[in-house]
Amino acid sequence: MEQKTSYNYDFWGAEAELTKIKWFGLEAIKKVRISKKYRISEIDEMLRKKRTITEAKLLITAKKAKVQTPFVYDVDSKKRTIIMEFIDGTKVKDFLKSEEFDSKVKRKLMEEIGKKVGLLHANHLIHGDLTTSNILLRNKKLVFIDFGLGKFSNEIEDKAVDVLLMKKCLTSTHAEDNKEYFISFQKGYVSSYTKGDEILKRALKVEARGRHLKEEDVISEYIF
Repeated sequence: MEQKTSYNYDFWGAEAELTKIKWFGLEAIKKVRISKKYRISEIDEMLRKKRTITEAKLLITAKKAKVQTPFVYDVDSKKRTIIMEFIDGTKVKDFLKSEEFDSKVKRKLMEEIGKKVGLLHANHLIHGDLTTSNILLRNKKLVFIDFGLGKFSNEIEDKAVDVLLMKKCLTSTHAEDNKEYFISFQKGYVSSYTKGDEILKRALKVEARGRHLKEEDVISEYIF
Protein backbone atom coordinates (compact mmCIF):
# COMPACT_ATOMS: atom_id res chain seq x y z
CA MET A 1 0.00 0.00 0.00
CA GLU A 2 1.33 3.42 -0.97
CA GLN A 3 0.25 6.43 1.00
CA LYS A 4 1.28 9.96 0.01
CA THR A 5 2.58 12.24 2.75
CA SER A 6 2.41 15.98 3.17
CA TYR A 7 6.18 16.19 2.78
CA ASN A 8 7.35 18.56 0.07
CA TYR A 9 9.90 16.23 -1.47
CA ASP A 10 9.23 16.18 -5.17
CA PHE A 11 12.25 16.29 -7.45
CA TRP A 12 12.65 15.90 -11.18
CA GLY A 13 16.09 14.90 -12.36
CA ALA A 14 17.41 14.11 -15.80
CA GLU A 15 16.56 10.44 -15.43
CA ALA A 16 13.79 10.15 -12.85
CA GLU A 17 11.14 11.75 -10.67
CA LEU A 18 11.65 11.30 -6.92
CA THR A 19 8.78 11.63 -4.45
CA LYS A 20 8.81 11.10 -0.69
CA ILE A 21 5.96 8.82 0.34
CA LYS A 22 4.75 6.58 3.15
CA TRP A 23 5.17 2.89 2.39
CA PHE A 24 3.35 0.67 4.89
CA GLY A 25 4.13 3.23 7.59
CA LEU A 26 7.76 3.69 6.54
CA GLU A 27 9.27 6.84 5.11
CA ALA A 28 10.31 5.98 1.58
CA ILE A 29 11.33 7.39 -1.78
CA LYS A 30 9.41 6.53 -4.93
CA LYS A 31 11.66 6.76 -7.98
CA VAL A 32 10.01 6.70 -11.40
CA ARG A 33 12.14 6.70 -14.54
CA ILE A 34 11.11 9.43 -16.94
CA SER A 35 10.27 8.71 -20.57
CA LYS A 36 12.57 10.37 -23.08
CA LYS A 37 10.57 11.74 -26.02
CA TYR A 38 13.64 11.95 -28.26
CA ARG A 39 14.06 8.16 -28.12
CA ILE A 40 12.17 5.63 -30.21
CA SER A 41 9.31 4.41 -28.03
CA GLU A 42 10.32 0.73 -28.01
CA ILE A 43 13.95 1.57 -27.18
CA ASP A 44 12.87 3.99 -24.45
CA GLU A 45 10.66 1.36 -22.82
CA MET A 46 13.41 -1.24 -22.97
CA LEU A 47 16.09 1.08 -21.54
CA ARG A 48 13.92 2.34 -18.69
CA LYS A 49 12.93 -1.18 -17.73
CA LYS A 50 16.51 -2.43 -17.87
CA ARG A 51 17.90 0.49 -15.87
CA THR A 52 15.19 0.17 -13.23
CA ILE A 53 16.03 -3.49 -12.67
CA THR A 54 19.78 -2.85 -12.77
CA GLU A 55 19.60 -0.02 -10.25
CA ALA A 56 17.63 -2.16 -7.80
CA LYS A 57 20.14 -5.00 -8.17
CA LEU A 58 23.05 -2.60 -7.62
CA LEU A 59 21.51 -1.24 -4.44
CA ILE A 60 21.01 -4.75 -3.09
CA THR A 61 24.38 -6.11 -4.19
CA ALA A 62 26.24 -3.13 -2.72
CA LYS A 63 25.02 -4.14 0.73
CA LYS A 64 26.59 -7.57 0.25
CA ALA A 65 29.84 -5.72 -0.52
CA LYS A 66 29.53 -3.96 2.87
CA VAL A 67 28.56 -0.62 1.38
CA GLN A 68 25.42 0.96 2.85
CA THR A 69 22.65 1.87 0.43
CA PRO A 70 18.90 2.48 0.80
CA PHE A 71 16.88 -0.69 1.35
CA VAL A 72 14.80 -1.62 -1.68
CA TYR A 73 11.18 -2.17 -0.65
CA ASP A 74 9.58 -2.80 -4.02
CA VAL A 75 10.41 -2.86 -7.73
CA ASP A 76 7.86 -2.57 -10.54
CA SER A 77 9.69 -2.95 -13.84
CA LYS A 78 6.50 -2.38 -15.85
CA LYS A 79 5.95 1.01 -14.23
CA ARG A 80 9.72 1.68 -14.16
CA THR A 81 9.44 2.31 -10.42
CA ILE A 82 11.56 1.58 -7.34
CA ILE A 83 10.33 2.13 -3.80
CA MET A 84 13.31 2.48 -1.47
CA GLU A 85 14.24 3.57 2.01
CA PHE A 86 14.33 7.31 2.67
CA ILE A 87 17.76 8.27 4.02
CA ASP A 88 17.61 11.15 6.47
CA GLY A 89 21.21 12.28 6.25
CA THR A 90 23.64 15.01 5.26
CA LYS A 91 25.19 15.17 1.81
CA VAL A 92 28.95 14.69 1.89
CA LYS A 93 29.04 17.78 -0.34
CA ASP A 94 27.58 19.89 2.48
CA PHE A 95 29.78 18.25 5.12
CA LEU A 96 32.94 19.10 3.20
CA LYS A 97 31.80 22.69 2.71
CA SER A 98 30.93 23.12 6.39
CA GLU A 99 33.30 25.14 8.58
CA GLU A 100 32.24 23.10 11.61
CA PHE A 101 34.84 20.39 10.98
CA ASP A 102 38.57 20.70 10.39
CA SER A 103 40.43 19.50 7.31
CA LYS A 104 41.77 16.40 9.07
CA VAL A 105 38.26 15.11 9.70
CA LYS A 106 37.27 15.85 6.12
CA ARG A 107 40.31 14.08 4.69
CA LYS A 108 39.52 11.07 6.86
CA LEU A 109 36.00 11.04 5.47
CA MET A 110 37.32 11.09 1.90
CA GLU A 111 39.61 8.18 2.73
CA GLU A 112 36.61 6.24 4.02
CA ILE A 113 34.71 7.05 0.82
CA GLY A 114 37.66 5.71 -1.16
CA LYS A 115 37.51 2.47 0.82
CA LYS A 116 33.82 2.05 0.06
CA VAL A 117 34.29 2.74 -3.64
CA GLY A 118 37.11 0.18 -3.61
CA LEU A 119 34.68 -2.38 -2.18
CA LEU A 120 32.14 -1.57 -4.89
CA HIS A 121 34.73 -1.99 -7.63
CA ALA A 122 36.14 -5.16 -6.11
CA ASN A 123 32.64 -6.58 -6.56
CA HIS A 124 32.35 -5.12 -10.09
CA LEU A 125 29.73 -2.51 -9.18
CA ILE A 126 30.00 0.76 -11.08
CA HIS A 127 28.16 3.70 -9.52
CA GLY A 128 28.03 5.79 -12.68
CA ASP A 129 27.48 9.17 -11.00
CA LEU A 130 30.05 9.25 -8.23
CA THR A 131 29.81 12.70 -6.63
CA THR A 132 29.72 14.08 -3.10
CA SER A 133 26.01 14.80 -3.62
CA ASN A 134 25.29 11.09 -4.07
CA ILE A 135 26.86 10.02 -0.79
CA LEU A 136 25.10 10.79 2.49
CA LEU A 137 26.21 10.76 6.12
CA ARG A 138 23.73 9.18 8.50
CA ASN A 139 24.72 8.49 12.10
CA LYS A 140 28.38 8.90 11.08
CA LYS A 141 27.99 6.18 8.44
CA LEU A 142 28.29 6.63 4.68
CA VAL A 143 25.27 5.76 2.55
CA PHE A 144 25.63 5.66 -1.24
CA ILE A 145 22.56 6.69 -3.21
CA ASP A 146 21.41 7.10 -6.82
CA PHE A 147 22.85 4.22 -8.81
CA GLY A 148 20.59 5.21 -11.70
CA LEU A 149 23.48 5.45 -14.16
CA GLY A 150 25.32 2.46 -12.71
CA LYS A 151 26.03 -1.00 -14.04
CA PHE A 152 27.83 -4.25 -13.33
CA SER A 153 31.23 -4.37 -15.01
CA ASN A 154 34.68 -5.84 -14.46
CA GLU A 155 36.20 -3.54 -17.09
CA ILE A 156 39.17 -1.50 -15.87
CA GLU A 157 38.06 1.49 -17.96
CA ASP A 158 34.61 1.60 -16.33
CA LYS A 159 36.14 1.64 -12.86
CA ALA A 160 38.67 4.27 -13.90
CA VAL A 161 35.86 6.51 -15.18
CA ASP A 162 34.06 6.13 -11.83
CA VAL A 163 37.21 7.32 -10.05
CA LEU A 164 37.52 10.24 -12.47
CA LEU A 165 33.93 11.28 -11.80
CA MET A 166 34.85 11.74 -8.15
CA LYS A 167 38.02 13.61 -9.08
CA LYS A 168 36.10 15.97 -11.36
CA CYS A 169 33.48 16.51 -8.66
CA LEU A 170 36.16 17.43 -6.12
CA THR A 171 37.81 19.80 -8.60
CA SER A 172 34.59 21.61 -9.49
CA THR A 173 32.71 21.54 -6.17
CA HIS A 174 35.49 21.53 -3.57
CA ALA A 175 38.18 23.43 -5.45
CA GLU A 176 40.16 24.75 -2.49
CA ASP A 177 40.95 21.32 -1.06
CA ASN A 178 40.36 19.08 -4.06
CA LYS A 179 43.92 17.74 -4.34
CA GLU A 180 44.13 16.77 -0.66
CA TYR A 181 40.69 15.18 -0.81
CA PHE A 182 41.54 13.18 -3.92
CA ILE A 183 44.79 11.90 -2.39
CA SER A 184 42.84 10.78 0.69
CA PHE A 185 40.25 9.13 -1.54
CA GLN A 186 42.98 7.21 -3.38
CA LYS A 187 44.59 6.02 -0.14
CA GLY A 188 41.30 4.50 0.93
CA TYR A 189 40.65 3.08 -2.52
CA VAL A 190 43.90 1.13 -2.81
CA SER A 191 43.60 -0.09 0.80
CA SER A 192 40.35 -1.93 0.09
CA TYR A 193 40.88 -2.99 -3.52
CA THR A 194 43.88 -5.08 -4.53
CA LYS A 195 43.68 -3.81 -8.11
CA GLY A 196 43.37 -0.20 -7.00
CA ASP A 197 46.75 0.89 -8.36
CA GLU A 198 45.90 -0.57 -11.75
CA ILE A 199 42.63 1.35 -11.84
CA LEU A 200 44.32 4.61 -10.82
CA LYS A 201 46.91 4.20 -13.56
CA ARG A 202 44.12 3.77 -16.08
CA ALA A 203 42.31 6.80 -14.63
CA LEU A 204 45.45 8.85 -15.26
CA LYS A 205 45.53 7.72 -18.88
CA VAL A 206 41.82 8.44 -19.39
CA GLU A 207 42.13 11.88 -17.81
CA ALA A 208 45.19 12.84 -19.86
CA ARG A 209 43.50 11.61 -23.03
CA GLY A 210 40.29 13.49 -22.30
CA ARG A 211 42.05 16.74 -21.47
CA HIS A 212 44.56 16.44 -24.33
CA LEU A 213 47.46 16.48 -21.88
CA LYS A 214 50.55 14.41 -21.35
CA GLU A 215 50.35 11.96 -18.46
CA GLU A 216 53.27 13.68 -16.73
CA ASP A 217 51.15 16.86 -16.58
CA VAL A 218 48.71 15.30 -14.10
CA ILE A 219 50.62 12.38 -12.57
CA SER A 220 51.49 14.43 -9.47
CA GLU A 221 47.82 14.23 -8.44
CA TYR A 222 47.98 10.42 -8.23
CA ILE A 223 49.62 8.37 -5.47
CA PHE A 224 50.95 5.30 -7.31
